[in-house]
Formats: sequence, C-alpha cells, structure tokens
Amino acid sequence: MRGIVVALAVTAAAALTAGCSADHREQPEEAPALLRSTGLRLPLDAYLLSPGETTKVTEAHRVLVRRCMVRFGFDYPPVAEGGTGGGLTSWTERRYGITDPTEAAVRGYRLRAPAGPASPAEPGPQERIALTGEGKSRVKGLAVPEGGCAGEAGRRLQAGGPRDVDRSLAQALSTESYERSLRDKGVRTVTEQWSHCMRASELDYAGPLDPPKDPRFQGAVLSAAERNTARTDVSCKRRTNLVGVWFTAEAAVQRSLIDRNHEALARVAAMNRTELTTAQAVLAK
Repeated sequence: MRGIVVALAVTAAAALTAGCSADHREQPEEAPALLRSTGLRLPLDAYLLSPGETTKVTEAHRVLVRRCMVRFGFDYPPVAEGGTGGGLTSWTERRYGITDPTEAAVRGYRLRAPAGPASPAEPGPQERIALTGEGKSRVKGLAVPEGGCAGEAGRRLQAGGPRDVDRSLAQALSTESYERSLRDKGVRTVTEQWSHCMRASELDYAGPLDPPKDPRFQGAVLSAAERNTARTDVSCKRRTNLVGVWFTAEAAVQRSLIDRNHEALARVAAMNRTELTTAQAVLAK
C-alpha cells in the first residue's frame, strides 16, 4: 500500500510539473520597456523572409519570368527601373501601430513608398497564355511550360529545396499568434491604458490600430491633425509600455506554436534559404 501511495504521488507530481511546463511556454514573462518595434524580432520571424529578402526574391522571380517570356518574343514584364526604396524594414515595424516619433512627426500614419518597380501593365492574350500556362499549350510554335513562365520561374527559385513544404505555414502561424495576443489579458489591459491616455488629449480610439483607419486621414494631403494624433499615439505607447507588453505576450504564443510545428517550420526555413540563395545568384547576373 505504501508503494502504491508513493507511486501515485510521484505520478501526480509529474503530471502537475508537465502541466506547469506546458503553461509556461505560453505564459508571458515580465514585459521589458520597449519604445520602438522596428528592430524587434518575433520567434516566427526566423521562418519568414524579411521585407528586404522578400523584395529580392520577388525581383528575382520577375527577372526569371522575363527571361522565359523573351523566349516567346514578348517584352514582358518590362525591364524594371531602379527601386523606389522605402517600404517596411521589418515585419514588426507597424505590427503594434506606429512607434517611431520621427516618423509620426514627418509622415503621420503614412508608410514610406514601397521598394521595387511598379506593377507592369496587364498582359495581352498571347502574353497571358505564356505567362500563366492557362489556355493553349503552345505559343508561337513553342511549348508553354507547366504553369507558364511564372510557374517555371517559381520552380527555378525552389530547385534543390526540401519537398512537402507548406509555404503559407509561417505566415499563417504569425497571423494566429497576433489574433491570440489580442485576447491576452495583459494586452487588453495595456490597450485600455493607451486608449485612456489618448482620450486625455481628446482623441477617442479603442485601440492603437484604429487611428490609421480614421476617415480624416485617408486623403492625399497629410494634415497637421494626423501628425499630431500620430505623435500623441507614440507618446501614449511609451507611457503605457504597450509595445513591451504586447510583444512579450505574442512572443510567448509564438514559442508555443513553434514547439508544435517545429519539423514543418524547419522545412520552411530551408526553402527560404534555397529561394534567397538562388535569388541572389539570379540578381548578381
């Protein structure tokens, strides 16, 4: 009987410990004071191409598509002129709203112009067949590759990468972590504190993602009201440590999601490296 009691006690303690460990993965640690979100990296960022890397892969895909289209005698897409620069520098830059006081004072809630060339004009009927592979199997006497030139370019970028890769997984988990973080008790509390801070300046917004959607700020002209609101927004985030609390809560959720999807995410990371390496080689030419 004594042995049975001891065994049950050990089993109960082990179960309790396991439960605490599982809960600990999603339990946010004490939030550090964080003023800007731009330089922050969430755990899932390791499985996502950065904005700059995404631009490189996208441009390499464009180059490969053009090489293929030229075989069919099409000048499509047009040769890209130099990128405009700008765009997001990290996926966390505006994840919790604007956090840079200089950006707020200069641009309000407006984003910098995105990097890369403008979208090309709509392709003609024959160009579309060569581009997408939809329709006829031959154009100008030449066989259209599976998926058209776009499909050929995609396969070229991913050649040598792992098989059975869910390319949308990391982004889907990132979206899930964001939505779950919105329900976090600490995030809800700090959001209310931020809202109260804004109301003290006669600005009534329920959450930090609401000001950019204000109809007053949707016109082409950047107003003083928008800049002043953005400056107050950043100030209230700093007073409440909204970025620190929210980032810490979401990071805890992401660590748990990574634990549950580790093998699939490892394949995603390997494919990211493959695409980026090939893109750099394509652009080097």
